Amino acid sequence: MRQAIPLLSSSHRFDMEEAYGIQEAWMAYKQKAGDRLIGYKMGLTSPAKMRQMNVSEPVYGKLLASMLAENGERLSHASFIHPRVEAEVAFLLGKDLNGEDLTEKDVLEATDHLVAAIEIIDSRYENFRFTLADVIADNASSSKFVLGHRLVSTKKEDVATFGMALRINGELKATGTPANVLGHPARSVAMLAKMLARKGERLKAGDIVLAGGITEAIAVQPGDVVQASFAHLGGVEVLFV
Repeated sequence: MRQAIPLLSSSHRFDMEEAYGIQEAWMAYKQKAGDRLIGYKMGLTSPAKMRQMNVSEPVYGKLLASMLAENGERLSHASFIHPRVEAEVAFLLGKDLNGEDLTEKDVLEATDHLVAAIEIIDSRYENFRFTLADVIADNASSSKFVLGHRLVSTKKEDVATFGMALRINGELKATGTPANVLGHPARSVAMLAKMLARKGERLKAGDIVLAGGITEAIAVQPGDVVQASFAHLGGVEVLFV
């Protein structure tokens, strides 16, 4: 069983730039140990949450190959600390995205497909409480994510209007649309590209980008079956055992 730790900020003072440095060092360590970077995730994409945390833009974390689970996979609840689930839209990029002035249209044109996703976030900190710098250093609470099987072209539908229902053990827990993510999830991806460009980095063809939670994060328990169903994108499911 994994064990929660005290906040890093309780013993060390560091700012957001240094927090991203901690994140980078952690991800470099994981990759040196044999893992592989496959994309990024956005966090704090709710305007209300940004106001609460007193920030003007979301935060991001990195996705590693070891974080990707299969649709319908059975995951051990004991391998997490206090897991929560969010329904999201994933962008599968077909072209590089670079620059600080990208638009939603630029993002959609660079995207090969959209996919339904469930992200499992799991803060390493006690009581799932943290400061902004702490959550950045913790790779934005990244843990696992699951992608659906249906690939949808961005040219066919307006992703912002897709209806979504999140159920746990068949009970409806939340509904929403991807417009809950900054008004349009492609806007979230454009903001990610902007943040990376400031560091001389870019999104690359083949990257997976989780645009941000459509609803609040919901805690899960052993035995829970989590299902997210999207109009046009189909469903995605994960089980906790």
